[in-house]
Amino acid sequence: MNVDTKIFLRRKFKEYYSKNRIPAPSEIERREFGIGTLDTKIKVRHKSFGTEKELWNYLRREAPFYISYSAAYYEFPENQPMSEKNWLGADLVFDLDIDMDFLDSKKLNRIKDETLNLIDFLLSDFGFSRSDLEINFSGSKGYHIHVCNEAVRYLGNKERREIVDYVAGDINFRDYLRVEGDRIFGPKKGDLGWPGRIYRGLYDLIKNSDKEKLRGIKGIGDKRAELIYGDRERILREIELGRYNYIPDIVTVDMSHIKTPDPNVKVPVIKNVRSPIVQKIIDENAVKTMAASDTDRMVTIDTSRLIRLPDSLHGGSGLIAKRVKDMDKFDPLTDAIAFGDEKIKIEIRGKIPEFDLNGERFGNLKGVVEVPEYAGVYLLLKDGADLVKV
Repeated sequence: MNVDTKIFLRRKFKEYYSKNRIPAPSEIERREFGIGTLDTKIKVRHKSFGTEKELWNYLRREAPFYISYSAAYYEFPENQPMSEKNWLGADLVFDLDIDMDFLDSKKLNRIKDETLNLIDFLLSDFGFSRSDLEINFSGSKGYHIHVCNEAVRYLGNKERREIVDYVAGDINFRDYLRVEGDRIFGPKKGDLGWPGRIYRGLYDLIKNSDKEKLRGIKGIGDKRAELIYGDRERILREIELGRYNYIPDIVTVDMSHIKTPDPNVKVPVIKNVRSPIVQKIIDENAVKTMAASDTDRMVTIDTSRLIRLPDSLHGGSGLIAKRVKDMDKFDPLTDAIAFGDEKIKIEIRGKIPEFDLNGERFGNLKGVVEVPEYAGVYLLLKDGADLVKV
């Protein structure tokens, strides 16, 4: 990136921060801040600000390419090392990203669906209210969700990991089954949480699948698909009542027995459970990015993690890390645009893939071209072009 390009980008970031007052996070005086450059997202940390005005003055003066703040609250946020800050709790934060080299509307729609799925977990399974959640576009590849509630503030790494495992589908179906006498009971109509998801998934899949679709489920096979399809009315009745030992083609349960002080009495227990269909349902309902990405998981587990400041600019895209009020209506490729559509002249370096921005698809860019400022800033920050001085 040449000097003229760097000067231009710094000027555009300063213009943004001079015109837009960035709201401070709650209890700003207890938050640690990190500042990034074009090369490093967090170059300097252990900064603190006492007030929103102090933060905004800094942004207008320095116009950093990245600014992040701690999910945690500290008595002394500027102290070093970390042990000297005196941790006072932390919000519960989730970071959902999708792998994407250049802006792609289809991929962003997929990560939006994932975010909506996670929101459903937080509201339905954990009982948070919508007012407990702060949802922000990350400014690039996904979304950040902050749960700001006293119930989570003092959770440690272990408890936060359990929450991540839950939404990621790292669960054991056996935990949702129980033995009563010689009967096995499990998820049924009206259940909440994972049992409810498993019941609804099972019911819908069996009710609406033909033999071909059942055969396509890994681990089912032709014979079992025939049996399930031919007996599905009875199976659906059993599932509604939560009775699972009468549907061996859906769920296979290995039993064992525990000895009691009375040698004539043995207590039956579930030793092992196998069900390709249930596993398929769990995989489909889980928050997939949390299941697949250790990086995304660690954002939630780490109680000292820094996360992008809402409404600040992302130094890799020039888009706003926008606060989202209505996820259904939000479109990051239009609603998070920070710069105008006046034309600027840039020189393309190398091959630029097609990308989506502000309702347009840009492609086949070569040599010196004129593009809208928002697209030009994006390409300059991606280091795929240089500014052409006029």
